[in-house]
Amino acid sequence: MLEELKNCPLCEGADFEKPISVKDHSISHEYFNISTCKKCGFQFTNPRPTEETIGKYYKSEDYVSHSDSKKGIINKLYHLVRKKSLKSKLDLINQIASHKKGRILDIGCGTGHFLQTCKKDGWQIEGMEPDSNARILAENNSAQKIYTDLFSIKEEQGYDMITLWHVLEHV
Repeated sequence: MLEELKNCPLCEGADFEKPISVKDHSISHEYFNISTCKKCGFQFTNPRPTEETIGKYYKSEDYVSHSDSKKGIINKLYHLVRKKSLKSKLDLINQIASHKKGRILDIGCGTGHFLQTCKKDGWQIEGMEPDSNARILAENNSAQKIYTDLFSIKEEQGYDMITLWHVLEHV
């Protein structure tokens, strides 16, 4: 099921250029329209999958950040690159936090490897992951309960750092 947007999600403009059609080559093989707002230039999928149906577009062994699969050369390469990337991300947050370790929330934590890296470095970790399969892996990898959505997170808890690695392209 797809939902049609009548207004731009960024500026509320209602005038769009003729959409371009793109194919999802990795999982669904469906075509999606990308609309461009004439007012602000923002590009977005329209119509887009609903919250109830979006999950099926991530159900694949090929989507390694949600499966942790090590099958095939691409996945093996992904794991090598991820190791370096996790170190770079940890270095960045430690630099931003002036090396004061506190509470960190990783939104869209995937299989929890970044959280695990932070925990080993002394951070108090929490994560949020909407995909149930990835969330189970994240809970196992981080030994931490992972939130299912943003509404589950208690605002009064407060965080010293909030990260959203590889999230914006999904929203």
